[in-house]
Amino acid sequence: MKREPSQSRSVPFDPGDYPALREMLPAYLHQDFVDEYGTATAAIKGFLEEASGDEILQVKEDWLRFRKALTGRPLKEVQSAVGRLGSAWTPQNEGDLKRLDEVLNRARA
Repeated sequence: MKREPSQSRSVPFDPGDYPALREMLPAYLHQDFVDEYGTATAAIKGFLEEASGDEILQVKEDWLRFRKALTGRPLKEVQSAVGRLGSAWTPQNEGDLKRLDEVLNRARA
């Protein structure tokens, strides 16, 4: 039986599929986030301290889908997608993304 190629790579990235990230990322990972928070993880922790349980849950769900949709794609493509969500933060490597994974995975909604 012939296997179909993975469709996840052929599906174009649509920022509209991630409404919670489109709201949160520009608010916390804006152009001055380093001056305000120091790091991207600290900015996300700032969001978690201020957000409602529903907001946290929505961001966690969007982030999980975002990461799954971009798994295996080149870093440049992931960086572009983060920017298209309104973030001024540019992850420099997979470790930067994994640090946000960890912070959001530990967050309680």
